Amino acid sequence: EATRFATSEIQRRTDTERYFNDPVAWGEYMLGAHLWSKQRDVMQSVVVNKSTAVKAAHGVSKSYTAGFLACWWIDTRTARYDDTFVVTTAPSLQQVAGILWREIRTFKKLIDERYAEGLVDHKLPGTINAFNEWKDERGKLIGFGRKPPDNKEESGLQGIHGHVFAVADEACGVSLEMIDALANI
Repeated sequence: EATRFATSEIQRRTDTERYFNDPVAWGEYMLGAHLWSKQRDVMQSVVVNKSTAVKAAHGVSKSYTAGFLACWWIDTRTARYDDTFVVTTAPSLQQVAGILWREIRTFKKLIDERYAEGLVDHKLPGTINAFNEWKDERGKLIGFGRKPPDNKEESGLQGIHGHVFAVADEACGVSLEMIDALANI
């Protein structure tokens, strides 16, 4: 099992170079995903811009796309950078866990299944616990979903540095100060 993990990790590091700036190709390979044009536009924007905002109606795949990108980020960045991190927030803890982190867990499980079936050559690193924390194989925190305390948005996500992918999901309920704080991470 240790040999299989080491071989898988070497392959993952090689593959992530290929997908580093191409989340669409990553998703086609890792998830078997077929994305519509606006999803591809959002993903390309994340690659080339420091900030990307998506304003759209309910049910058009914003959370799906954000969860997809969080998994792509972890997969492609942890292979290159030791300080890779994903941080997400939403107006309520139920939205953090029940919307975005549900998508992230679904993608991670799907990739694990595709790996077991021999469809992909590696799994996403680590595990995701019930507290919406993603930890690598060493137990190092590489991502979390959090709802900052009410009326204290400025203190909820401070101190996060490195190669960070930040998502404010269901942002209609998140203050402009929170969005600015996320953009400056």
